Formats: sequence, structure tokens, C-alpha cells
Amino acid sequence: MNYRTGWMDAAVIFALLAVGSVSAFDKSDEAKFKALEKAMSTPTSTGKKPHQSRAIVFDNEPLAPGDGVDSKPVNIADCAALPPDVNSVAVDFVVQFKVGSADIAPSSQPLLRQIAKILAISPDHCVIVEGHTDVSGNADRNMTLSRHRADAVVEFMVEKMGLEHRRLVPIGKGSTDTLKNLAPQDPKNRRVVFKVVG
Repeated sequence: MNYRTGWMDAAVIFALLAVGSVSAFDKSDEAKFKALEKAMSTPTSTGKKPHQSRAIVFDNEPLAPGDGVDSKPVNIADCAALPPDVNSVAVDFVVQFKVGSADIAPSSQPLLRQIAKILAISPDHCVIVEGHTDVSGNADRNMTLSRHRADAVVEFMVEKMGLEHRRLVPIGKGSTDTLKNLAPQDPKNRRVVFKVVG
């Protein structure tokens, strides 16, 4: 199925879930799928309206890069250059990996396939893929491991599901952004967050 021209809408996805044609997900995953689909369905903003300015050139000197010219809005080609505080909608999923590695557990592959189908809804959205850990273990190793896990999720989505690599930006956050109202060592902090830029 070509997801650029004919994607499965949420009603079909959830109908398939109900009859068991797709791996069963729990209720919280269904709510997250809906939130992710909503984020993907909103039109992308091209950033703030470009400010128009005029430059005066004396003695026919060429303008230096950036003089009198505002930067253009971020677009799909610039996904890797997104600033850290870019406006986005975040949806987190518990993706299982083999212990201490970035190998995606087979049990999480149906979840990632479903997420990829939703991400295919709108190919003009950039998506930041953040890997997170709890505070157990060495902080530097956790940071590296979280980046490798984000990379593994992106590679899965590109190689197995055909998403464009340039849309997906993997980032490792380690244990720097644990969930509120949870102990920092709680395993629920081990998650992958998909941030849809809009």
C-alpha cells in the first residue's frame, strides 16, 4: 500500500484492532495513536511570517551572508537543523529493547509499524524521535544508549516501513528528562517520544 496516496485512517486502524487483524494494543496505546494521528493531521506551520527588510548597498559592495536577509522558515529539507525548542506535539510510547542494547524487541515491532503508518499520513511533517532512559546505571552510558535506541527506531521506520530518513531526527536524552510524578529510577522512564513538528 502506498501511504502517500492511500493511507489507513484511524477508524480503519481501530476497526482492525478490534477484530484482531492487527496486534492488540492496550487502551493507552490506542489513545496515543489518536494523539499522534491528530498531530500528523494538523497543517504544518512554516514558522513565523518572514520579516521583510531592505538593505542599502554602498559602493556596489555585495551583501555578506545574513546581512539584511532573514532566514527562511524551516521546511522538510531542514529537519536535522531544527532548534531544540521547536514547537512540537510529543507522544511517548514504551518501546522494548533487549537489555542494555539498542536491538528492538520483536514484541515492539507491531507497535512501531503502527506508529510508522500514522507518521506516513503527512509526509511534510518533521518528527523528532527521542530516546529516554531511567537514572539506573552510568549517565554517560545512558545518554549514548538512548541515542542508539532512537537511531534504531528511525532505521526500523526507514528500512521496514519506507519512511523518508530526512523527516526523522533521532535524539538521545538519556535520563535528563524523566517523567513528572514518577521516581527517576522507574522503568516507565525508558521510552521513545515522537515529537511532531507543526
